[in-house]
Amino acid sequence: MRKILLSLIFILSISLSSCSKDDDDKLCLICEVEGEASDQICEGETDPDSGDTVTKELLEISKSLFEAFGATCTLK
Repeated sequence: MRKILLSLIFILSISLSSCSKDDDDKLCLICEVEGEASDQICEGETDPDSGDTVTKELLEISKSLFEAFGATCTLK
């Protein structure tokens, strides 16, 4: 009985540790230009223009750049 209980605890701990919360922690850039919302791009995705992986720093730079040209952007 004790071996079964230890095995169940081991399996449960492995299954819980394999669950990732990365999706919940992704930072996304959402911009609005003249009342129209544009596509959002999130951290970890592939940049469609350059093919690079989008980082938090790239999102912050993009936000500043878009806002300089009159867009309203948020990072969520």
